[in-house]
Amino acid sequence: MRLRIDGCDVSPDLSAGPTFGAVLAGAGRKVASEGRVVSRIVADGREVSTRFEREMADRPVGEIDTVDIATTTPDALFREALDGAVDLSLAIRRDAATILSSLRAGDLTEAGPRYAACIESLGTFFQLAGAVFNGIGTGVFPLAVPPGSAGELPSPPLATAGILQRLLEAQKGSDWKSVEDILEREIVPNIEGWSDFFLAMKRIGAG
Repeated sequence: MRLRIDGCDVSPDLSAGPTFGAVLAGAGRKVASEGRVVSRIVADGREVSTRFEREMADRPVGEIDTVDIATTTPDALFREALDGAVDLSLAIRRDAATILSSLRAGDLTEAGPRYAACIESLGTFFQLAGAVFNGIGTGVFPLAVPPGSAGELPSPPLATAGILQRLLEAQKGSDWKSVEDILEREIVPNIEGWSDFFLAMKRIGAG
């Protein structure tokens, strides 16, 4: 397997095992030792998402031709993640409003495809939200809070995973009235809370 980091060939670290996951872990350590973070991974021309990375973790390196890793600074990745999260939250709220309108009109044909796309966006959003929050907590993402402003930091919304699970269960049971209620009374306020959290992060620490 050919490994490139920011366009430069690097010898894969096989000390932890000859698997894709082990090589990525080694590359991550090398990148971190240089004060940078991984921003993008492409394996044989396919971008590797977090889910795809887990699925590929045990694959032997001999089954993969080329892996390209792009890196950036923690600060730049933090800003990019915050911008992406805010933009995605706005898109989800717009989609939710359209879905709710269709559900209230009893138009499941119109609501169905939009709902499916919204669920996918919600999964991406909550994954991103968790990554940003964990990155702040572990110190991976820098948060330069001005002196005396610590009390201004907001708390992120709670029970996010539970809300999404209830929404999925209601949809699975074709209980569209519950889908409507959860979407309007729980999902949208939760997304708004996360959006406020990210905007505050941008204003206080990354703006």
